[in-house]
Amino acid sequence: MNRDQFFHLLSPRPPEELLKIQQAYWLAKHAHRKQKRDGGGRYFEHPRRVAIRAIKAGYDSTEQIIFCLLHDVVEDTDTPLTVIVALFGVAMWDRLVLVSKKMPVFDTVTGEVRGRTKKETAVYFKEIASADIIVRRGKLFDRLDNMSDMRAFSRARRKKYLVETRRRLMPIARATDPMLANELDMLCRKVSASLKQPSRRLAA
Repeated sequence: MNRDQFFHLLSPRPPEELLKIQQAYWLAKHAHRKQKRDGGGRYFEHPRRVAIRAIKAGYDSTEQIIFCLLHDVVEDTDTPLTVIVALFGVAMWDRLVLVSKKMPVFDTVTGEVRGRTKKETAVYFKEIASADIIVRRGKLFDRLDNMSDMRAFSRARRKKYLVETRRRLMPIARATDPMLANELDMLCRKVSASLKQPSRRLAA
């Protein structure tokens, strides 16, 4: 899907809201421009797919779309805090912080990212569980997209991801949205079944 097709998926909204989505789209594309997914594809395709999932599921509020497009910007890029706050406000920054496992440490003089601190897993998912609906749904769409294509994941990583999803995310999904919980559960079953199959090396 290209930019034109993406924006034609959107329902009508005030010009100022459309502008905010355009800015989020540009920022996500620019911030992730040098990054690749594990399978080698352009990283930006992932946040765009996450936003498309939200739109097609009927959760196409401007705030939800912006969050989906930007959900990895804080964790994975050096985008300054001031840029996100200036464009999308403190509330959106706070949401993006909640969904980020690794927090940037900014230089107080230059504003540059000088390092990152990693959140403890239990704390991270506890914060997600108590976050607002935009964050919880966005995280679920993110996990749905990641679990839909795990071809580049090692067997061990797929297993770890599955265990984490069932233990940490399924309770959040059930409390947030039965439809998304059902979709996530089906993906978990699919991944579980694939893990029970012999590896190609063993099968040969």
